[in-house]
Amino acid sequence: MRFFLTIGYQVQGVIIGWYIYSITKDPLSLGLIGLAEAIPAIGIALYGGYIADKSNKKTLLQKVVGLILLSSTVIFIITLPSVTLKLGESLLITLIYVMIFINGIARGFYAPTAFSLMAMIIPRAHYPNSSTWNSSAWQIASIGGPAIGGLLYGFAGINHTFIFILICLSIAFISTFFFKSRPSTYIQTTNILQ
Repeated sequence: MRFFLTIGYQVQGVIIGWYIYSITKDPLSLGLIGLAEAIPAIGIALYGGYIADKSNKKTLLQKVVGLILLSSTVIFIITLPSVTLKLGESLLITLIYVMIFINGIARGFYAPTAFSLMAMIIPRAHYPNSSTWNSSAWQIASIGGPAIGGLLYGFAGINHTFIFILICLSIAFISTFFFKSRPSTYIQTTNILQ
């Protein structure tokens, strides 16, 4: 799951940067991409961990990956040539930033949820081996994703690249249904605001 989510996310990051820059020709627009994702991801990270502790991890992970898949689907639709012409450049760029912001919100919940779920479903004896494979898959996807994204965007264009992204994210989303559901073991001892 993590491999496909990471590779889809990395490919998307590369092609959105290229796509927005090809429209705006403004380097600041590239910085705004990072800002649109980082602000919600960092801002919600502590709360995301709190919610991950309190919630059913499988259900929360399904919602998070589903939200990323949904926002990527919206970006795919609005970058279709027929839709792009109807939206206009300004609205198109704004909608892409909004979808990136939504991805940032999902990202704030993803890490605490995924790692706590992994700790719950992997037997303790297999955890070192699992951690090695999980880390290796993430490294391969993080390094290979941008390269694949650049090649696909260069040779096939944004729409075919988004089909690849949606396939990867769909595999990640479907795989969340195969995790065993575990109830939350969270016991609140103090108010979160104290």
